Amino acid sequence: MSERTTAILLIAVVALGAMTGVAAADSHLEVAVDKDADGTSTVTVTENDTAVENATVNVTVVDPANESYAGAGEYETDENGTVELEAPQEDVTVEVTAAAGNDSASTTVELEAPDGLELEVDDEDGEPVVTVTDNDTAVENATVNVTVADPANESYAGAGDYETDANGTVTLPAAEEDVTVEVTAEYENDSVSETVELEAPDDLELEVEDTDEEPVVTVTNDDEAVANATVVVALADDGGENASYAGTGEYETDEDGTVELPAAEENVTVDVTAEYENETVSETVELTAGEEDEDDEADAGTPFGQLVREFIQGLKDRNSDIGGAVSDFVTENNPGNAPDHAGGPGGPDEADDDEADNETDAPGNGNAPEGVGNGQGGPPDHAGNGDDDADDEDGADDEDAEEDEAEEDEDDDEEEEDDEEEADDDDDDDDDAGPGNGNGNGPP
Repeated sequence: MSERTTAILLIAVVALGAMTGVAAADSHLEVAVDKDADGTSTVTVTENDTAVENATVNVTVVDPANESYAGAGEYETDENGTVELEAPQEDVTVEVTAAAGNDSASTTVELEAPDGLELEVDDEDGEPVVTVTDNDTAVENATVNVTVADPANESYAGAGDYETDANGTVTLPAAEEDVTVEVTAEYENDSVSETVELEAPDDLELEVEDTDEEPVVTVTNDDEAVANATVVVALADDGGENASYAGTGEYETDEDGTVELPAAEENVTVDVTAEYENETVSETVELTAGEEDEDDEADAGTPFGQLVREFIQGLKDRNSDIGGAVSDFVTENNPGNAPDHAGGPGGPDEADDDEADNETDAPGNGNAPEGVGNGQGGPPDHAGNGDDDADDEDGADDEDAEEDEAEEDEDDDEEEEDDEEEADDDDDDDDDAGPGNGNGNGPP
């Protein structure tokens, strides 16, 4: 072989060796661990993204002094390059090493124990609901057993055995009184228990407030307002034969669970009954009539003319324009709304007519009755000596004059003072008047 040929062959061998080294360098073994929902794990070994069959997989516990794992050991990958690891009994950290040929790869992973069989008891809506799950998945046909924790002192109608439905749930009856129970769920040789306190629901309740004003009835069920509940109000059996109340009858609660009743006009005892979804609740309450204001009672017994006079006398500045103040007082205390004894029912015109009549009828003030003072006799029998009757008529005149003063819109202080002076002059004239001061020469 010539030297040239030998050199060419040598170059080819070196090049081939270089190519082999690159391929070896490009080879890359990888290992990955995927954890499943049920607690099991899958180890996958690949080389250049290709599954490696018959690769060796070794699983060891990172902290064997404090943790353990039944799945620790050596495995061999299948044709898919995978190995299945069992679920741990408790959370554990492991190291997984894969080896194929002269290459190896490792990874550290924490394996979590599955949730396993679990149960939950929801007692918020009155009727307890038991839910059974296995690894967070609803379990159908699981057995649920309910027992009373202290049967010597407590009882529960819902004690017994049940089977979960397709949603993994069991609905228990509401407790009639608070009770502590133990609930146990069993499924595929696994079991779980929990001790819970079941609270009796509040059921249907009613409350009556503002019994001395306009009563308000409030209906609740499990502390929630009940709309459209029927409320019946009736006189109590022991309320008395003469008792009455305008608010008796049937009502329906609004969206707030309330009914407003009319105020009682007199003290009365009533029975209030609420009905809702085959449940009823009753309460006997005493409704009291509201107390009338003392000032109103006092004013109701005072004649209106006197009220006006007291108002005018109470004004601090009598020299100012009091007409507006008096007008406002009369408007606010309208005599038309006053009781019958509060004074004359008529207005200013009637008052003027009354005053004119008083002036005409008074003895000795002008036109005397026929036969008086014409020489045919003395004054009539009812005339007296002119003192007592005149005083009575003076009081009537004063009251009528004050009513006129109050009900008319007085323009200024001067008119008010003139009215008072005229009233005083009338009083003086009436005091001086005697019986039969007509133009006649009757016998003494």
